Amino acid sequence: MTATLTRNPYVAGLERDSALARARELAGAGIAANIGHFAPVALDRDTALANTAEYLELAAEISAAQPPSTWLEVDLPHIGLDVSVEFCVARLLDIARRLGPGRWIQTGAEDAGHTAAVLDTVELASRRGVPIRGSLQANLRRSPADADRLVAAGVPLRLVKGGFAERPRIAWPFGEQTDVAFVGLGRRILRGGHGLTIASHDRLMHEVFTGTPVEMLLGVRPDVARRLAEQGRGIRLYVPYGTDWHDYVAKRADDARKAEALQRRQP
Repeated sequence: MTATLTRNPYVAGLERDSALARARELAGAGIAANIGHFAPVALDRDTALANTAEYLELAAEISAAQPPSTWLEVDLPHIGLDVSVEFCVARLLDIARRLGPGRWIQTGAEDAGHTAAVLDTVELASRRGVPIRGSLQANLRRSPADADRLVAAGVPLRLVKGGFAERPRIAWPFGEQTDVAFVGLGRRILRGGHGLTIASHDRLMHEVFTGTPVEMLLGVRPDVARRLAEQGRGIRLYVPYGTDWHDYVAKRADDARKAEALQRRQP
């Protein structure tokens, strides 16, 4: 397993040091990094505290030896979202103290069943002084209202098309309708003036949001990431590490195939 992972383009490695080294390498090429850790979903306090311990060590090492462009990415279910919003916010405060000033904690998007709790956590953490960025999914019908709420709270946002197949009642189908929603939502967030990054491998979205920083995934369309960096565009990659990588790698390989097919269809 380890040998296969070592050659895998989507994951920095099994250990924290491998992700820290990859982030420094990317920074040398003008590409920023969000470092994340594969961890189990925490349904109880003990698991959440154990996962948080790794994030605390990661935050300290980012603070001590990484370029300023390196941020920390946290999946809130790892650190107790399912325990309670208050418990999860307390863990974010702990991580932020280790991370130090001038860097962001980027949170990920979750399935629709967790969206309300995720955004409640992000808003409350921001109000309590955590340097936190939220993620919104363009395919969710609720996202325009969520954008207005988080922009009003001064939370910078990352916009994604959506990572989960949801019921039609709560989500637009992937394709043209989600693309239209993505453009409208991105413009709505930009008008708020608190910061937007677009997380997409779609060249058309890169062109619609000229000048807006782009986020992509390590190993997915690295040629596009290099080209954007060479053009002086703000570009940031998600750089994960850890032993629980199997499902993530399978999904990334599927994403890469879809991204390449989309690129071939575009003029």
